[in-house]
Amino acid sequence: MSIIKIFDREMYWKSRTFLSGIEVDTGINYDWSVEMNVNERQIPLTLLKLSAILGRLPEDYSKVPLIKENLAKIKAGYNGEKAIDYQLGYLPHKDYYIFYDIRLEVNGRYFQIDTLILTNYFILILEVKNVAGSVNFDTVFNQFVQTKNGVEYAYPDPILQLNRQETQLNEWLKKNSFPPIPIHGLVVISNPQTVISANNAALNKKVIHAASLPIKITQFQNHFQNSMMTDKELRKIIRLIKKNDTPLNLPILQTYKINEDNILPGVRCEKCDHLPVVRDYGYWNCPKCNRKSKSGHIEALKDYYLIFGNTITSRKLRDFLIISSPSLATRLISQSFPYAKPIGNNKGRIYTLHFDEIDSPKT
Repeated sequence: MSIIKIFDREMYWKSRTFLSGIEVDTGINYDWSVEMNVNERQIPLTLLKLSAILGRLPEDYSKVPLIKENLAKIKAGYNGEKAIDYQLGYLPHKDYYIFYDIRLEVNGRYFQIDTLILTNYFILILEVKNVAGSVNFDTVFNQFVQTKNGVEYAYPDPILQLNRQETQLNEWLKKNSFPPIPIHGLVVISNPQTVISANNAALNKKVIHAASLPIKITQFQNHFQNSMMTDKELRKIIRLIKKNDTPLNLPILQTYKINEDNILPGVRCEKCDHLPVVRDYGYWNCPKCNRKSKSGHIEALKDYYLIFGNTITSRKLRDFLIISSPSLATRLISQSFPYAKPIGNNKGRIYTLHFDEIDSPKT
């Protein structure tokens, strides 16, 4: 099975970003709420967008290799971040509040943090790296060098990135009139088999394997004994982060300079992934495996949402689902999006897609 098929099945139906009440399956069974306050990690929107557009492009399209490469990088990063979630589950008390993948603005510029841990005593930023082979932190040239299968790859120094994030977060707190609080950062290597080295021994305080994370956090807790902010102030920070968090939402077509005409329309078979299936007598019928589905169009509309945006007209819906009946288009919209309030009249009517209002489809 190809990567895109895996993404279609797992990412769309399990993402809390679009489907209410559906949890992301990490394969880990524990109750976060018993241990601490956690803002759940969601599947990155860019990952979902790349997955959607990759499944809608001809295999020989020129941008496909680049999209696959970027998709693999984002998926590796996401899997690495999920790996540390398991370690964070070992934290023994409720004194932590954890944010995942937050993006805040300060002085007209945005900064993003993989994992942010808040306490009354200190704040901890985690920069997660999911890399295989061996890695070396070169503080002379400020680079991060990975060696894999005898080949070296150089990347920007995550220590510098951490330092910049610490400064930006401190500026954000000052801007919002919060009291000073210690802010520290850790580079967390999520792959337990990765060999870590550095030309500066002091980096062992900033770079760790994921398995060491609970111990390291406990050390911070033991070191910072004085409460730097009240519970009320901490709750205010939490509310403000939730309010100001602005996830990156790249216009995928413009980013990769893809013409709309290159996007393959139609409803995909939920069983064999054939594209397109045919609408006949109230069902989406697959000409390849004969699978019948009542709700196959929902998956297609998710692709539309991710690729084109959250608004659609009857004409565009018919073109994308490859149906000819305006009344069928209106019925599919009203059944799938019962809370959607159309704007305009007749041919110019615009509908807004809200995937948080859709239950998991049944066939």
